[in-house]
Amino acid sequence: MKLKIYYDEIDGELQPKWVMLPRYDAEHHVRTYSVEAPYERFYKEDFHDDLKLVSITQGALTQCPFIDHQFDINLHQVQRDLIRQDHDPEAVYETDYYIVLVDDLEELLEYNVFERFL
Repeated sequence: MKLKIYYDEIDGELQPKWVMLPRYDAEHHVRTYSVEAPYERFYKEDFHDDLKLVSITQGALTQCPFIDHQFDINLHQVQRDLIRQDHDPEAVYETDYYIVLVDDLEELLEYNVFERFL
């Protein structure tokens, strides 16, 4: 599984902004990812009308208690967040990528995610 990283350019330097996590199917409501997975840059031009994205709040993320760079997304919480925003909760199963802010991952994992993607 390859992560995609979207960067902002600030003062001529690339700063990792979003981690785009590919959706995968599983039998349970939790999806597990690692910031140590291989990654590639996602460019502004890669956004298109058919691309399906779901933004993940920090409340839907939990840190793995055993592996420092691993975290989970609770899809039930994501669905509750979507309902509160008047969006279709089934989008969690139809999206191409889950989007997580690099800042949220740094806070959650207490891990230098920012440096990892430079």
